[in-house]
Amino acid sequence: MNPITIHDYIERLGNLLRKEFRLVGKQFGLQPVQLEALHYLSQCNRYSDTPMAVTEYLGQTKGTVSQTLKVLEKKGYIRKLADNDDKRIIHLKITREGRQLISNNLPVPAFASATEKLDQASQSRIITSLQDLLHT
Repeated sequence: MNPITIHDYIERLGNLLRKEFRLVGKQFGLQPVQLEALHYLSQCNRYSDTPMAVTEYLGQTKGTVSQTLKVLEKKGYIRKLADNDDKRIIHLKITREGRQLISNNLPVPAFASATEKLDQASQSRIITSLQDLLHT
C-alpha cells in the first residue's frame, strides 16, 4: 500500500464519520461544532476545560466558540463554574444530560456497528496503526 491509498481510506472514513456526526447532532438540535465541543468536554481534564482550551481544540474563533458554549449551556448540556482559586477562570463542566447524549450517541451508530463486527485482534491492529501514524 502507498501513502495515497492510506490517505484515501482515512479521508473516506472521515467523511462518513462527519456525515453521521451531523445526523446525530441534528437529532438534538446541535450543529457539528456544538457536538464536537461537547465531545471534547466529555474527555478533557480540569486543566483543559476552559473556553480558551475549547477554542484551541476546535480551531475556531472566540466568537464561534462563545456562541457554541451558550447553546450548550442553554440546552443544559454544560454548566460554567468559576475557578475556586482564580475567579477570572471559567471551567466548563459537562452535565449528566450532556454525558448521556455523548455516551448514547458516540461513536456514531454506523461506526460502532462496523467496528463491533471486527474481531479483537483486528481492532487492536487498527488502533496501534492509527496511533503510530498519529505519533509519526
